[in-house]
Amino acid sequence: MAIARFSEQWIEQVKSAVDILEVVGRRVELRQTGKNYVGLCPFHSEKTPSFTVNPEKQFYHCFGCGRGGNVFNFIMETENLTFPEAAAKLAQEKGIPVPVISARDQKREQEREQLRQINQLAARYFYRNLRQQAGAQARAYLRKRGIRDELARDFFLGFALDGWDGLASFLRDQGVDLAAAQAAGLVAAGQRGYVDRFRGRVMFPILDHLGRFVGFGGRSITDAGPKYLNTGQTAVFNKGQILYGLNWSKEEVKALDQVVIVEGYTDLIALFAAGQRNVVASLGTAFTSAHAELLKRFCSQAVIAFDGDTAGQRATWRGIEILHSSGLQVRVASLPSGEDPDTFSRKHGTVGVRAWLNSAQPFREYQIDRIISQHDVETREGKLAASTELVTLLAQLTSAVERDEYTRYAAERLGVREASLAAEIQEKLGRAGVSRPQDERSALGNARGRTQQVLKKGLRRRTPIRPLEAGEELREREVLRYLLQEPDLLKALQARGVTAEDWQHPDYRHLFFSLSEGISDERGTAVASRLLSMPEPAASWEDCYRSFLVVLKKRRLRKIEEKLSHLENDREGFDVRMELYQLLKAYYAIYRADSI
Repeated sequence: MAIARFSEQWIEQVKSAVDILEVVGRRVELRQTGKNYVGLCPFHSEKTPSFTVNPEKQFYHCFGCGRGGNVFNFIMETENLTFPEAAAKLAQEKGIPVPVISARDQKREQEREQLRQINQLAARYFYRNLRQQAGAQARAYLRKRGIRDELARDFFLGFALDGWDGLASFLRDQGVDLAAAQAAGLVAAGQRGYVDRFRGRVMFPILDHLGRFVGFGGRSITDAGPKYLNTGQTAVFNKGQILYGLNWSKEEVKALDQVVIVEGYTDLIALFAAGQRNVVASLGTAFTSAHAELLKRFCSQAVIAFDGDTAGQRATWRGIEILHSSGLQVRVASLPSGEDPDTFSRKHGTVGVRAWLNSAQPFREYQIDRIISQHDVETREGKLAASTELVTLLAQLTSAVERDEYTRYAAERLGVREASLAAEIQEKLGRAGVSRPQDERSALGNARGRTQQVLKKGLRRRTPIRPLEAGEELREREVLRYLLQEPDLLKALQARGVTAEDWQHPDYRHLFFSLSEGISDERGTAVASRLLSMPEPAASWEDCYRSFLVVLKKRRLRKIEEKLSHLENDREGFDVRMELYQLLKAYYAIYRADSI
């Protein structure tokens, strides 16, 4: 069903129909203590119960790990669903109709579901073929690749017969419209009717993260046609959005907070066979931002384990940029040229695989090593060429601490003095700093005059920064109260660039930092407990959010005015003028914004 953008009334209807005790009780053994119920937290390992459910207010909170929210949050967290998916699931359990966008979109979703059902039928057909006499050659191929019969069953592997219309005939006998089978990418229309698209191939069914059959990958066991043939793009299958194996690995990925990314089907199956079950495969295609966003729903760490050949190394570099940009922590498990996770796993087994993945290096180290390996650094020319590329890479790092650490690493690997490499980087940064368009250089020249204007209009009219006012403390408290009950609201603040430094109350600053970083300590737990024991905010989230942003805007303007007043006393130096200019840009950006 095509899910609409849910109205508040519908969400409240679902929430009222669902008992959070019943939902949580499916996963957590609860016992009553006063008005609340307690149990062992499902989100982290503990021996003493710190997980609390309040049936009166219909929310849960763990004082150990800080997780909390309403029944929707619990379903999202435990079943790795989006909010619409969680809301629809609960509504369907209670027999509440799920809103749809339109009859047209509802029809589209029905068509998508039809394609998924046809794919499932095809998977059953291929599965049966593999276990019959006609599948003997395919079974021999799989055994040669180290895929035992039980593994083949676990991953629903099958075989497409080397005929023209075996699948088409099967689907027709099942009452399937072959035009729909063509839309699913399984058959093609020919002069004599529909023919099978996959022939003479070991078949790997592809399921989405919800376990629905959306496509196939076929590996030829003869020399005919391409080595691998995948389902083309359909209404339910897009290689840039699907990760093979996530339906099987997602619980392990979540438990370990880490995913291992490989390229192909057999790579993943081989790692599973070696006991490594937090694995997904990118279907041999370029890793995409959609893949990264999907993985972020399950973990915060990614290990790239692509093939050791040149193509695999290029794919690794691209994958690093995408995963890092999405906010995931990235490491790289390198393999020698000519090796892939499949062959490595079969050679070295469980112990070797574990040691290999445990040796995965931070992605910056991998990038440095990769650059150096592409040059003959035994020669002067090769060393200079490598250093030029390294300087370009390291100059891009915005953190001075990170830049210093990796400059030291790069110098050791390249065999040059750290001071020399650091000087090259500083020179490049300096050149970048002075290479400004003419209008910005003019702005720098006028920075002092514009600073005076800001100070006249702002700083001289304001009163000195005061201790936290009661109204400001209330704004901070109300927002945090909502965050504890609705963890997803944190994203709205982070999208506005709100950090722990924006909170003036020290306890609230500490709690916001803990929530943002996903950590828990005694102080944060105590503050959270105190806030949750207070009355619920009288104002809505939207009103509290807007009021809080107004407070932050005023604070940020005051901070910049304070800095400007100090900088104005220093009349010399390009660096000071540059900082003046940057502060002025920040000031006007905040001043003109609706909130911050």
